[in-house]
Amino acid sequence: MLRRLAASTAAAVLLVTAWNAPAHADALPAVPPTATPVGDIAGYPRQNVLPVWPDDPDDASIPIGVIPYDEIAPKLNALQKASKRVSARVAGKSAGGYDLYVVTVTAPESRAEAQRQERWKRRIEDDPVRARTDRQLLRDYKTPLFVNANIHGNEWEGTDAALRVIEEYATSTDPAIATLLRRNRLVFNITSNPDGRVAGTRANGNGYDLNRDLTIVSQPETNLIRELAVDVKPIITLDLHGYVSPTLLHPSTPPHNVNNEYDLFIKHALPNALGIEQGLKDLGYPETQSARIPFRDDEPGVWDDFPPIYVPSFSLLQSSIPYTIEAPLNPRGNLTPAEKLRRSGINTDVHEVAIAKSLEYIQANRNQLIFDQAEVYRRGWAGEPLRDIPDGYVPGWGPEDDYRTEFPRSYVIPAGDRQHSEAAAARLVDLLIGSGGRVWRAGSNFRAGGKTYPVGSYVVDLHQPKRGIVNSLLEPGADITDRVSDLYAGPAGWSQGLTWGATVDTLWNELPWVTLRRVYDGVVRGDLPSGRTDYRLNIQDATDLRAVNDLLDAGARVYRLADGSVVVPQSYRRLVAAEVAEHDVTIERAPKRWSGTLLDEVVVGYVGGVEVRDTLADTGFEARAVTPATLAATLTADVDVLLVASTLNPATLTAENRAALDAYLGRGGGVVGVDTAGPAFGAAAGLISVTAHSGPSLASGVMNVVNTGGPVTSGAIPHSFIAQPVWYTGLGADVTVEQSYAADPLLAGWWAPAADGTGGQDRAAGQAAIVRSTTAAGNGVVLIGTDPIWRLHAKGLQSQLGRALLWASES
Repeated sequence: MLRRLAASTAAAVLLVTAWNAPAHADALPAVPPTATPVGDIAGYPRQNVLPVWPDDPDDASIPIGVIPYDEIAPKLNALQKASKRVSARVAGKSAGGYDLYVVTVTAPESRAEAQRQERWKRRIEDDPVRARTDRQLLRDYKTPLFVNANIHGNEWEGTDAALRVIEEYATSTDPAIATLLRRNRLVFNITSNPDGRVAGTRANGNGYDLNRDLTIVSQPETNLIRELAVDVKPIITLDLHGYVSPTLLHPSTPPHNVNNEYDLFIKHALPNALGIEQGLKDLGYPETQSARIPFRDDEPGVWDDFPPIYVPSFSLLQSSIPYTIEAPLNPRGNLTPAEKLRRSGINTDVHEVAIAKSLEYIQANRNQLIFDQAEVYRRGWAGEPLRDIPDGYVPGWGPEDDYRTEFPRSYVIPAGDRQHSEAAAARLVDLLIGSGGRVWRAGSNFRAGGKTYPVGSYVVDLHQPKRGIVNSLLEPGADITDRVSDLYAGPAGWSQGLTWGATVDTLWNELPWVTLRRVYDGVVRGDLPSGRTDYRLNIQDATDLRAVNDLLDAGARVYRLADGSVVVPQSYRRLVAAEVAEHDVTIERAPKRWSGTLLDEVVVGYVGGVEVRDTLADTGFEARAVTPATLAATLTADVDVLLVASTLNPATLTAENRAALDAYLGRGGGVVGVDTAGPAFGAAAGLISVTAHSGPSLASGVMNVVNTGGPVTSGAIPHSFIAQPVWYTGLGADVTVEQSYAADPLLAGWWAPAADGTGGQDRAAGQAAIVRSTTAAGNGVVLIGTDPIWRLHAKGLQSQLGRALLWASES
């Protein structure tokens, strides 16, 4: 359950170096070196000639009647040429290599005016009390609106609505439009998923649903979205989707993310949604005479804003008022061209109304919106508790909406021997900073919370403006099983602080008394012992596995010890030193009189999707996709271990493919199974004597686990992650348990039993989560009931999967 301890009111003292601003509520922090210095900021317009893409007659946009990708750049180039209100740039590349276009629409600004706008924007976050009482700022600050369009590639019309608005505002002679653009900046991510737009797919070219990626930012498209959400500081964010009838628009049902200043959000989010609904009625279409507002219309859990994986739920933690807008009419499928065009036209109108009505709301409530955005930051700087929102605060607000956390005073991410993985710690710090958080490093050893920490440890002062996103990423989370019977989607618990492999300590009442220096990226430095010694690498992170696989590829002799770590003889010092330089891994002296199993280069055949593919890439394994239909061609003699992460049923294979599988298993090929597919294959192939059980498909979250050690889990973190839990009973005598679910397994998330009482947490408590065995034919078999692969989410579990692959490949 969520820990609810009151923070002490005693003031902690923060010592700072002369060149670093203090992390106090009334102090201006140093500007990140990654930010453009105010003096270098140019005025508007900032126009660029966008490269034009060749004509693509196969673009899936064309049959829908919306703009094909190759026509976007020419249209933006023409609008820039025609209007000084439009500034367009290529802001990055998609996974498939397409240009990502960001367009700013505003009245022209001189260099001095643009620099003043930037100072005001930074002041709202850095000095919110001063900002919200600055009369000139309140009069002249250009309030930002951010429109993110087409994040799901086959939900096209947001792009067309954005282009229509840009064209209208670029060319309009209406004095009201001129006034609007003097008082606002409109920022458009024109198509945030061009891969999917062209291909007609929901996912990007790498196969990922981008609207599930905002907590880990594994894709280039979401990296840009995060960058815009953090830098633009939009008052309102619109994420334009399709297709739900009637039009769906936020605010959402509970559960709400427990770190949100929800009182400052819902007071604006609901009335603006009602205004958009009225605007849809005014369109006059029968299909737009009502809207679905989940907060008003749905039961808890139907369309929630709990995990910050979506653009709106992430943006809410950035002090924006965000909306998912789901246009009502699906233009895909077996429809006439005229009907497709009619539907896409109505959808474009719907999104245009959402943009226009949101701008109206900003103009009508301008000072209060600026005040409330600054108030989010002020509360963060001051370390104030979240507000108790009374029933009826807005129509429909009740006890079911009350989701709050208690903020600790600070976190410490230790350095040195106190840290489980220096690489994981640096990765976590990068995530916090990239998400808008602030992190410091200690300039000397210090003591806090009854522990001693070495110089270089990271300190996260929770008295900071964007404490909501920082705490959402670091805190364990809450078990919400008893509060809701449904969820829109998982994960219901995430905690990169617990699942990314770094040691993170919570200080509830204390800010360390130590000189701190603000940092802007995570730092990890490898270590190589001096003198003549053999070298041990204790695999606790994906970077360690990459180093091992690189060494094998380079021809080094690498030995796996019984505890899963590896040793490389000192004669390969040059190669080991290169891996330290490349991957910043920490190498130790090998134990005296060590004994291990010589490893070969490991080739993994995998049955699974893009997440399996990319997890193997992250860990440096040579990987080969295997499907039930291609076993004969892909499961060849050089495959050392088969990773089963989706259905592979020997009974349904063709004779040729079954023969290939039998030959592989007959020569002792290893098998690692995950999710429900792994144990199903193990049972069907007669490889391991266990009975597998699974929880409901929606069960997800952060788990308490007990590691018993061995080649897979020696040194592993005491927490894990599930996205449908699996556990094992009825273990054969030859089965070894390396990890079990704790007596109280679910630390944070949602995991209810089925209607008949099966599949619940009580059934999994104390049962095996990771097991291994060796068959009479020499097949090393590992089954993993937690989830080290799901959406690349739980990076701290990748080392366990890699260790399992190494063990199974050589058993």
